[in-house]
Formats: sequence, C-alpha cells, structure tokens
Amino acid sequence: METQQVIEFFKSKGLLLDYIKTEKSTASSKDAASVVGCAADEIAKSVIFEGNGNAILVLLEGNKRVGIEKLEKVVKCSVKKADPGFIVQKTGFEIGGVAPVPNENTRIYIDKGINKHEYIWASAGSKNAVIKLRTKGLEEALNAQTISVSF
Repeated sequence: METQQVIEFFKSKGLLLDYIKTEKSTASSKDAASVVGCAADEIAKSVIFEGNGNAILVLLEGNKRVGIEKLEKVVKCSVKKADPGFIVQKTGFEIGGVAPVPNENTRIYIDKGINKHEYIWASAGSKNAVIKLRTKGLEEALNAQTISVSF
C-alpha cells in the first residue's frame, strides 16, 4: 500500500486531520515527534509481532513498550517480534514506515494509552511521512481491539 492509499483510507473514515511528508526521517517515535513538534507519547508506533504465523500489530504510544507476556495472554499464543521480511510480507510496509491500516494478513490491537489522546501521529506508510489521526473512531475504522499491554 502506498502513502496516498493510506491517506485516502483514513480520509474516507473521517479520521485524517493532517499529513506531513519530509526529507527528515520519521522512522522512530523520537524522529517523528521532532518533525511534528510533539511529545513522544503523541506518536502512535506500530509494532509487529508474529504469533502462529500471523501478524499482530500493536499500536501504542511512542514512549511505551509492549509487554510480551501481557500480549500473549490477549492473543492466546506465543509471540515474538517479527523480522523485517515477515513485516513486509504481511503488512506491505517496511520497518519504520508501517501504517496502522487493516488487511487480511494482520490483526490490529490498540493499546489503551492511545485513547487518552484526542489525536495521534502515525506512520503514513513510509519512513518520512506521518499522518495526524483522530483517536475517536480509530478502533472501529481499524477493526481493532483495545487492550492494555504497554509499560
């Protein structure tokens, strides 16, 4: 999926507030926060895990980490951080540019910390583009489940 398709997806759901494409990297939460001028917790990072051969995307605040044991209780299987090839195969995006868009190969979970924000910045599908999204309605648009797995 290309950046423009990511933008159109979120626009069609009424969640897109802004879009920034830059020469600077937005691949890490710190980089993205620097580009948009916000705190790291206002960046929504997409972390991909592999469980039983399936992709599991956890969307969480940029300053948080995923508790593996907590995630395994939610998904009811053993998980591991996915390798770059698996991520591209299942999501269509490279590490540092994984946009939180639904597809048939990836199950999406939203960590509850995201919901304390009115909006968040997320990858737009490349390592130098971000989108500002409304959080209200995000769970439904992504066909996601809100969970508590961060620390």
